[in-house]
Amino acid sequence: MPSTLKGKPMPTIGVDRYTFFPLTTDEAGQEPVYGEAVHLPGTVEIAPSDSGQTAAFDADNGAYYSDSFTDSMGHEITNADIPPEVDAMWRGLTLNNGLLEVSGDEVAPYFGVAWRIAKAGGGYRYVRYYKGTYGFASSVGGTTKPSQGASEKQTSTATYTAVKRLSDGRTYAYIDDNQLPEGVTKETLETEWFSDMTWEPTPTPGG
Repeated sequence: MPSTLKGKPMPTIGVDRYTFFPLTTDEAGQEPVYGEAVHLPGTVEIAPSDSGQTAAFDADNGAYYSDSFTDSMGHEITNADIPPEVDAMWRGLTLNNGLLEVSGDEVAPYFGVAWRIAKAGGGYRYVRYYKGTYGFASSVGGTTKPSQGASEKQTSTATYTAVKRLSDGRTYAYIDDNQLPEGVTKETLETEWFSDMTWEPTPTPGG
């Protein structure tokens, strides 16, 4: 007998609560340490850059085995705007009396990031990437405002490139709020997901 899915698959309809965490410590065999969570409002779209690949290894005059892997893990975020203070954090810079000076030679620090995706049938999918850096499309361009009619809305974009965390080799994770283990509530998930990058849902003993 084939198994039955727990819930009916539903399309996603929205994204919000984009939150990032500075990764301050990541060493093999040790617990990773993150800084305080920072929420970035105004998310328009998050487009994953992950691409699945397969490749055949040839031997004995034919395909010997097939290998599969994921390439270019990360995402592009389109936001209403990326404020200077967030831009500075992502680049590893400091604002000087509100002025952000960019040389282009900065070494970007690592961040963990989390968000949630609304589903058409109700509920959410919660996503997190454990470690990565941001690259930028310039946020200082613009389009002339038309003399009449509604003005064209402009957005800012940034690309997040994920890498494996040294402490445990993890890259990203996600969970639907209708797949929680016994003893973990949606309220707990909602709170912990956006405040602690090391939190994981743990079932109640005996549950």
